[in-house]
Amino acid sequence: MWPTRVLACGVRRTYMELDYARHMPKEYVEKVKRTVPKKIYTNRYGAPDIIRWTLHPDDYVPTDGRPWELDTFEKNVQRAHDYHQHKLSHKFFELRHKEKVAIPAEEWTVFPGDLVQVMVGKDKGKTGVVSRVNKETNAVFVRGRHTKLVNDHENFTEGGINSLYRQVEQPLYIHKGQVMLVDPSDNEPCEAEWVLNEEGNEYVRISKRSKFQIPVPQLAYVTSEYISPDKYVEVEGKDTPAEVVLEKTYKPVLKSFEEEISEEMGIQDKRKLQPTYWY
Repeated sequence: MWPTRVLACGVRRTYMELDYARHMPKEYVEKVKRTVPKKIYTNRYGAPDIIRWTLHPDDYVPTDGRPWELDTFEKNVQRAHDYHQHKLSHKFFELRHKEKVAIPAEEWTVFPGDLVQVMVGKDKGKTGVVSRVNKETNAVFVRGRHTKLVNDHENFTEGGINSLYRQVEQPLYIHKGQVMLVDPSDNEPCEAEWVLNEEGNEYVRISKRSKFQIPVPQLAYVTSEYISPDKYVEVEGKDTPAEVVLEKTYKPVLKSFEEEISEEMGIQDKRKLQPTYWY
């Protein structure tokens, strides 16, 4: 058992990286969520640092939309505004400590492109393809299923603009059992899990009931830059090649800034530098 455990720990769980923001800088995602530190006050003589937030991370409320979408972005802006108004007026501001219901990344088994079956609502028993997922709220959106009629011009009817209705997919939550994967062996709903393959070099998704493998769909790898990672073409003269980005150029040395400059310019200084102390 011991060699098997060592092998399993060394296998990379690539499916955990399949997320809508995997090709975007993490700093950008946190910035649109408005949960990055606005200012940090340090050097407080041993006292803890004071962090001033744009929006306190404990007060960030996950939504089913992308953080940069207009509705979600406006909610975060308004929440940050209220947070700072209470800070300026020295009033108590109760943070929203929402219960953490997010499924762990290593247990997430539903991806865009999967064939699933709706278990609730008017489309109960019908199957559909997952168009997108949101791991923060355990929500999935199924193409053409569990829809709601929405008027896009509801706020412009007074200006003489006619109403425009369309069907919009509503979220289905995995942790509530509202949607389940379809087993390819018998086309019945099932729960899935990740197990090591026979070679022991990759995790595969299988049905808990039939032990039949459910491959990850190609749509799960699609981003705004490529359809699949192996099809991505670097633009010469614009993109920095991967080998250049990953090249290690920094070589740490036990020298001061002055000593490095003197060595670079060929200056021979026989004087001995006095020790420096930091308090």
